[in-house]
Amino acid sequence: MKLLKPTAYFLLLSVLSLTLASCDRDADLYVRKEYVKNDILLTGALNFPPTASPALGKMNIHYNTATKLLTYSISWSGLTGAVTGAAIHGLAPSGFAASPVQNFSTSAITRCATVTNTSCGSISGRLFADGVVVTEENILNGVYYVSLRTAANPAGEIRAQIRF
Repeated sequence: MKLLKPTAYFLLLSVLSLTLASCDRDADLYVRKEYVKNDILLTGALNFPPTASPALGKMNIHYNTATKLLTYSISWSGLTGAVTGAAIHGLAPSGFAASPVQNFSTSAITRCATVTNTSCGSISGRLFADGVVVTEENILNGVYYVSLRTAANPAGEIRAQIRF
């Protein structure tokens, strides 16, 4: 009986110390909340169907899981003509086409100072992951893409997958 009481205290203290030690107050600090990828290449080879366009572009993307906002900035040069349309499309992996989920206004394009049309330019914007049409899971799985269209390439001249 004399051993039972100290053993019970020891077991109780052991359980309490293990319980307190397993609680990590800062566990949410280790959850990844932001995703960033810079200099994603836009080319005609990535388009569907592929184009022989010499145009090149680059895209910088940032996604914040707390605000559900995908922020992007895209720049390009060397298109066969002015941009007639640009959009984020989904759901489609590389090598497949999909419908637009967000069209870009061509009037929002900032053209390069060295050209008279938008064959060289840039655009920035945001896409909200509403959980219905655009979901966080699909953004992080890389099934959305950006495509720039011209009169010579109405299905898209250059493209890049939004992938972190």
